[in-house]
Formats: sequence, C-alpha cells, structure tokens
Amino acid sequence: MKKTRNTVRSIIMKTIVSKSVKAAEQNANSACIWMFNQPEPPKDLKKLRKF
Repeated sequence: MKKTRNTVRSIIMKTIVSKSVKAAEQNANSACIWMFNQPEPPKDLKKLRKF
C-alpha cells in the first residue's frame, strides 16, 4: 500500500509540474492589457516564448 501511495503522489506531482509549465508558456506568449499594469516578467520566463 505504501508503494501505491508513492506512485500516485509522483504522478500527481508530475501533472502539477507539467500544468504549471504550460501556464507559464501561455503567460509568456500573451500580452497584458494596459490598464491592468502587469509587472515585469522574470528573465527566465522569456525563454519559454515561441514567437
């Protein structure tokens, strides 16, 4: 049973990581609306841009 918990936990953690990377990519490829005043993005986020 302990082994099953560890495998389920690792699958969940991998899913969370992949979803967060996808969200960061989407954020890097989108423009901000002027009136919401998006803060300056981190330099590492520019590596994920696709254009």
